[in-house]
Amino acid sequence: MVVVHRQQKPPDHYRRRRNRYAEQGVVKKVHSDTTKVNMAGVTKKWREHCAHLDVDDYSHMDVAAKEDIMVFLEWMLDTYKRIRKRSTVHEYKRVFLMVYRKSVSRDFDKEASSEINDHINGYLTVTYALDTKMKEKPVMNVDDIYLILHHHWVLDASVFPDEQQRIGMALLLLLQAYTATRPRVLVYKPLNKNRIREHYLGWEDDDWEEEELEPEEINFKTLCYRDFNLFLLPNPEGGRDVQLMEVTLRYTKNYERRANPKTFVLYEVEDFIFDPTLLMVTMGFLDNAFDSDIRSVEEFYRVKVPPSRRSLEFRWKKEILDIPVFRQAVQTSDGLRTSPPIPGEAEALHYHTYLYYLQRLGLACGLMQILTAYMIRRGAGEAVEAVATQGQLQQVMCHINAAIYQAYINQKIQCDTVAAFLGRPSQKALMKSATHMSRYADPRAPCRPSQEKLEDIKTDPQLASLKELRDMLSQEVRGQSGSISAARTAGTEL
Repeated sequence: MVVVHRQQKPPDHYRRRRNRYAEQGVVKKVHSDTTKVNMAGVTKKWREHCAHLDVDDYSHMDVAAKEDIMVFLEWMLDTYKRIRKRSTVHEYKRVFLMVYRKSVSRDFDKEASSEINDHINGYLTVTYALDTKMKEKPVMNVDDIYLILHHHWVLDASVFPDEQQRIGMALLLLLQAYTATRPRVLVYKPLNKNRIREHYLGWEDDDWEEEELEPEEINFKTLCYRDFNLFLLPNPEGGRDVQLMEVTLRYTKNYERRANPKTFVLYEVEDFIFDPTLLMVTMGFLDNAFDSDIRSVEEFYRVKVPPSRRSLEFRWKKEILDIPVFRQAVQTSDGLRTSPPIPGEAEALHYHTYLYYLQRLGLACGLMQILTAYMIRRGAGEAVEAVATQGQLQQVMCHINAAIYQAYINQKIQCDTVAAFLGRPSQKALMKSATHMSRYADPRAPCRPSQEKLEDIKTDPQLASLKELRDMLSQEVRGQSGSISAARTAGTEL
């Protein structure tokens, strides 16, 4: 923690500060790094748009009226063919207004903003045939989680860099299910520091932003050993004491502006496949993380709470407290291995690695939909909603208000409306099976092409011709612009 020495300044200092605040105008909001990256993308497109119109980007934004933003959105749709959904255009408009506010230090007119929404919903939707369909949001319940965990442990032939990755993957699935948290809270997503810095017009002249930037040393904002607390409680029925685990989620959404850590209490489950504490104990031993003489799982489970105590905590070594529990596999002399739990060498598991593991597992299980972490989050929210108060649901889901949860509700109605109308007992088990993901699972479905198909693909003359054309055009673009990304930005004759 940085220690700030505070001391009263001379009167002239505060007068100068007051004048500077007055010149600054609207106070620039402190955005999360993810939001800054999104703003940087829109800022880049605005610069390209202004270059196309041959106008200064900052001056054009400073005097921008609703017509200018409407034209900007049309230019985007003409230029970026992959923008096909109306909701995407609305999101670009929303982020643009954030860039506008931070760049010119004032809010955009609300009535004009509403008219732009009408323009998107009307003219742009019709003219560009924008897709207005809602994306399906599948929900995973306990049966679905059992299906993928059983496949993961018993049937999966997928290769991991080492078995610590397999254990970590199972623990991540359970943490996702038991905390209903966003996946980025559990794993690390690297962000482009240049885009974080250059996320609005005029950043070059603004020395306030420098205070927001991270130091050069990477700070993995993810679950570390200090966020896990393993402890024992006496068993009132005798026998082995009860193993529990506290998991503290520090980096929840908007933690930069409103730090609100949440601590979940998890405990051992009789069905080992659903037991998170056993997996965490195993991870601790693999990393030699325990600050005790216990060296095996058997010894760990023989420990009892002393008669004079009401609980017993297991401490981690001090040097490992800030080491990520879930770590990326890196190249070593022994091949790909989980990065060591050593400061400076430990690399947190990347968000996209976790998504790759998830999607591969879902495909191997024969799931029809592509498996994502948000399917588990929606299912966990559904389970909590059935037993918790509205306030508890908001706390678990990390929502500012109750209305946000509407976006997570299963699109397939859970209520047995037939039984309700007929006045008969609800077919709960039937409804549960009919409205969740495992209904579509087919373990016989092929998850990779056969060798015969691969050979057909390699020898297909049309595909070979297209690959040759692709390589020729790619080489030509690189010769003109230096790289594909530079060509995409500047444009080419092709």
